[in-house]
Amino acid sequence: MRQAIRPEKDESVDADQPPMLEQVICPEYHESERNLTILLNVTDWKHVEDEIFEQGIVDVKKITQEANDTISGIYRETHHPAAMWNDALWKKVRVGNYWYLPGGHWIPADCFPRWKVAILIPFRDRFVHLPIFLRHLVPFMKVQSLEFGIFVIEQANDLQFNRAMLMNVGFLESQNVTQWDCFIIHDVDHIPLNYGNYYGCGGMPRHFLSGVDRWDYKLLYNDFFGAVTGFTRDQILSFNGFPNVYWGWGGEDDDIFKRVRSVGLTKTRPKGPVGYYNVIPHHHESAPQNKNRLCLYGHYKQRLNTDGLNNLKYDRPSVNLLPLYTNISVDIRHLPWNEENWSDCRLDAAYMGMFALFCLISAYATRRAILHVRSRSYPHNGISIGTNPRKFVTQTQSPINRFNLSQ
Repeated sequence: MRQAIRPEKDESVDADQPPMLEQVICPEYHESERNLTILLNVTDWKHVEDEIFEQGIVDVKKITQEANDTISGIYRETHHPAAMWNDALWKKVRVGNYWYLPGGHWIPADCFPRWKVAILIPFRDRFVHLPIFLRHLVPFMKVQSLEFGIFVIEQANDLQFNRAMLMNVGFLESQNVTQWDCFIIHDVDHIPLNYGNYYGCGGMPRHFLSGVDRWDYKLLYNDFFGAVTGFTRDQILSFNGFPNVYWGWGGEDDDIFKRVRSVGLTKTRPKGPVGYYNVIPHHHESAPQNKNRLCLYGHYKQRLNTDGLNNLKYDRPSVNLLPLYTNISVDIRHLPWNEENWSDCRLDAAYMGMFALFCLISAYATRRAILHVRSRSYPHNGISIGTNPRKFVTQTQSPINRFNLSQ
């Protein structure tokens, strides 16, 4: 594995690696009163790159193109290129108080970072979101004095989107660059609002959200474990990575949380405004729902040892180093995990749909009955107390709604 380069203040892109700096540890960022300035308007790559790299953009593009040519050759020759990446990624450019390495790898220039963090972004067709997201994420990470690399794992086919399998691919491929201390799985449309939401590797596994704007800065339910989550390498290995069977929207986050708990781990989460996020408005059609998600979720124990890193297979990815990130484009396919149980899930899909519909109808009938009783028992100025259906549904929501079956 390539170790991080921490050079002295020699800004030449062709300089040999100089001696190591004195071991001054970067301070851990705790300021919770400072919020980001959020700009969610559509932007382009040139504007974002000029904003982040300033006068260094010419050198950044030069070394990135040179490294990209080398990496392309490595991936043509072997599917296990880790030992050869050091030959491609040794050049660097000083950008402010950071050293930049090709493919969106940033290292503090004046101190040793406490943590080396890989940001993994499962991705397909979110080209409007990505520059907006990176415009905020890069400065956010630099304020926290972390070493970090940004990896976009792109699904390169027309099959239903499989977020969790892309997470597995990103976990493996990102380790070709260096030995990361932890991995943060980040949805491309979620922007953190507070610099105090520390992306270091302490307190893992960690759910970084305490609320988002579209849910009135709350969570749908306490066990929600989606959008932005973090794990150490050993933790991911301990629960066999992430499930490969969730094609389409929904279910994988809850499955992952079950895996986390199954090996005795407990999540941490920031409290209050520190963990607030805004969601970039969507400019695309949402992925179709996974009709088998409830059945798959019900079989999570049977899949722990047969569905994850140990059965992951994919064709050789296409790796492209860009100024702000490394793009890993991969053609993923359906994988067997337990044919008997998988057949059960296929057969049960229609039944589970009917069951969910029954639960929703029952919940609706119960709500109507309770509202009727309340309206007769507690009149107030001619208007029944508690007849606001939106507030009432929020308070009596069935647990089945965590999968948004009504959509």
